[in-house]
Amino acid sequence: MTHFSTEDWVDYARQVDSGSKRAALQQHLDEGCSKCLKTLELWRQVVNLTTQQSGFEPPERAIRMAQASFALRKLAPFPTGKLELAALFFDSAAQPATAGVRGSCAVRQLLYKSGSVCIDMCMQPRPGSDSIILMGQLLDSAKPGQGIGGVPVSLMSEGRTLSSDKTNAVGEFDFGVDVFSRLQLVFGMEQSRTIVVPVPDGESR
Repeated sequence: MTHFSTEDWVDYARQVDSGSKRAALQQHLDEGCSKCLKTLELWRQVVNLTTQQSGFEPPERAIRMAQASFALRKLAPFPTGKLELAALFFDSAAQPATAGVRGSCAVRQLLYKSGSVCIDMCMQPRPGSDSIILMGQLLDSAKPGQGIGGVPVSLMSEGRTLSSDKTNAVGEFDFGVDVFSRLQLVFGMEQSRTIVVPVPDGESR
């Protein structure tokens, strides 16, 4: 049986494919292809998650999240499973300036959560260059003070992998960043779970 590409199923999930292509895809599903059905279900989950979290932002955001997840799955053994978009709980850039303090802080602090998993990270300028350093720690709120080590993590931009690593023994990670837009951190928690963290655009405050 010939299978359709991931891009075809992303378009099908977003309902932006042509009538003839959509009919062909539906026929393929009707023929009982379980592999393609699982692929479609994954991308439908991506689109639904992105719509819920972003307040109905343009569908291109869903594409970026799908590409990020798919690219990581090429690097790590996550053939199937749940995709989660981490929610932003704190951003120092959104906080009012402290009275009596001149200027703004060079380090931007961010906190994301997905279930019991917390991603505590910061963005700061790299001395002597236009790039920034993105560093943080992967934590489990159910086990306070204990980082989650050995987790594959990739820094991605529009589905392209910029750098890949694993969290260290205490859950820490760090990346040098030269691209400042449309970034995602993607964590492969286990075979059945992948967490995507949308990194804010722009330089740190």
